[in-house]
Amino acid sequence: MAILNFNKDSDKSISLHFDTPELGPEGQPLYYSTPETPAVIRGHVEFRTVKPTNGGDIAVTFEARSEAEWTENHGESVASYHAISRLQEKSWDVKLNRIDAKTISPGVTRYNFEVQLDSELPPSIEGKRGWFHYRFKAHIRRDFPRRDMAVKQLVWVYSSSIRANEQIQPKVYSSILNDIVPFTCTLPSNVLYQGQIVPLTVLFEPFRENSIHKGQELIVVGAAVKLKQYTTLAERRKLKNKSLGTSRKKEKKVVIHLPVAAEEWPQTSQGFTKTIMVEPPGARQLAASIETEPLIKTYCLKLIMKVRTNLMSDKEAKEVRMEMNIKITSPRPEHIRNEAPDSLEPPPYQAIDSEDEEAIPPEIARRSSSSSLEGPSYPADVKHASGL
Repeated sequence: MAILNFNKDSDKSISLHFDTPELGPEGQPLYYSTPETPAVIRGHVEFRTVKPTNGGDIAVTFEARSEAEWTENHGESVASYHAISRLQEKSWDVKLNRIDAKTISPGVTRYNFEVQLDSELPPSIEGKRGWFHYRFKAHIRRDFPRRDMAVKQLVWVYSSSIRANEQIQPKVYSSILNDIVPFTCTLPSNVLYQGQIVPLTVLFEPFRENSIHKGQELIVVGAAVKLKQYTTLAERRKLKNKSLGTSRKKEKKVVIHLPVAAEEWPQTSQGFTKTIMVEPPGARQLAASIETEPLIKTYCLKLIMKVRTNLMSDKEAKEVRMEMNIKITSPRPEHIRNEAPDSLEPPPYQAIDSEDEEAIPPEIARRSSSSSLEGPSYPADVKHASGL
């Protein structure tokens, strides 16, 4: 995807090409990076001209950069914020054949480049106000009044923090309801990858011996699983190398809302176990976790329930919550499913200080979770270039 306009005319052109056959969620060249095998991005820049043309040599640059940009209304004025943090950079100076110092000879010049990514870099992230890009640019400067020639290209990097054949221990989150009912939620790990199908196992033990409810049945009136994303955008302001403080904007959004109907839960006095299948969407709708100076994204998986005993009415049901902090990473190559990417938009944000509307809607008890997520399912984010 060229994102700078003037890269060719009838006499000359400049272009970037990459050696991967796969395309990522945004139609960008796709690369996989893992802890044991960091990605190596290879490609070439090509310049063609059919007649002598004015211009300098080609400057090729690579940046892995985190960026945040947003505006805020303050009365009748609008404040703009923009911050960039470059985590890795590289550049190449490509010499062109010349007639003289200012004139490029007719012909074709092709130059191969290569960059090995640092192993700790985050995955590619798209967003309206915060993103992480792997960006290449090729630029030829020309004398005024001629326009410079340039082309920019983003590549998509699935940078997974999961190691091959890693023996991952399940992550258990524990709590006690009113000091009388121990319960746990178990995930395969606290590190999940985009598009993973995740079993969330809920275990309720029987009422404790000292409980007045001993021997009564525990009934789930309604429940829902939510995956919430928390984003922080930041810009550090300076004036003549003097810090003026840091401006921040915090947002949140619900990425998954999965109701689980009352009839799907066991009803017993002996305790019970139930497994809920949760499927985070792919990279187009679900950004990876990231912690950089201008952009931070964190996640919390929440189980929200209402429960009662068989001797209580629905109005007497008590709310139960379990909050599970997790990290979202990219899938490894072996995790990718061979399905076409979708074009769904990510869910909308809300201000972080707005009311957290997380009470269980009354209709949840009447709904079945057989429909899985609210809305359509999320296919994978990879396609082969030949399938376009």
